Amino acid sequence: MNYRITLAYDGTDYCGWQIQPGLPTIQGLLNDALERLDGAPVTTFAAGRTDAGVHAEGQVVSFRLSKKWAGANLRKALNGNLPPDVRVLDVATVADQFHARFDAKGKTYRYRIFVAEVMNPFWVRYAWHYPYALDSAKLVEDAQTLVGTHDFTTFTVANCETKTRVRTITEARVECETDLLTLYFSGEGFLRYQVRTMVGALVDANRGRLNAGSIAELIARRDRALIGAPAPAQGLTLLKVEY
Repeated sequence: MNYRITLAYDGTDYCGWQIQPGLPTIQGLLNDALERLDGAPVTTFAAGRTDAGVHAEGQVVSFRLSKKWAGANLRKALNGNLPPDVRVLDVATVADQFHARFDAKGKTYRYRIFVAEVMNPFWVRYAWHYPYALDSAKLVEDAQTLVGTHDFTTFTVANCETKTRVRTITEARVECETDLLTLYFSGEGFLRYQVRTMVGALVDANRGRLNAGSIAELIARRDRALIGAPAPAQGLTLLKVEY
């Protein structure tokens, strides 16, 4: 039986989604819980392999079990075998051919920046503390430059092994509260570190610290060396996956 679950987690204490020997990962926890329930190893497939420290509110995972479960019962059983910072939100049976990774049509990520001089301790795990003024109007304008189909070589790791670095961003939106800036990026798919690197570039551009004249020039030059380190992991959340 093929199952699809929606997973939420606080990624602070984990080394990302993907299993790494000897390290705590979300996939490792989930696989262990599923093996206990099914009595045999289970292979899981996720839409969006989050990196260390990154969170999720709507990551979708698919897997096959030899035993048949009612959705609510499997959700309760999984949550009973997972730590409280990892939760299964819902469970559904799906067609045999469904694959959480390959069938995904789009993803939305959220990135939060806390801009007050003093960090609110309740945001420490979930936002980047950047204690400097940012021009929200310019942030909105520059973010729109990222929308569309582009070669995002500048915004990924230098040794990115994907077949193509061309990706389509369908929406880049900024919400401004008193001390909190929230950026949303939606697209068909994203390269490794792409969202965090775009956020870092947007902040550098806002502060006049880009090693290129503009975000548009960064895209055109396709040179990772033009941008500094990605924005910190704790500000990023995989919000939802679309099918």
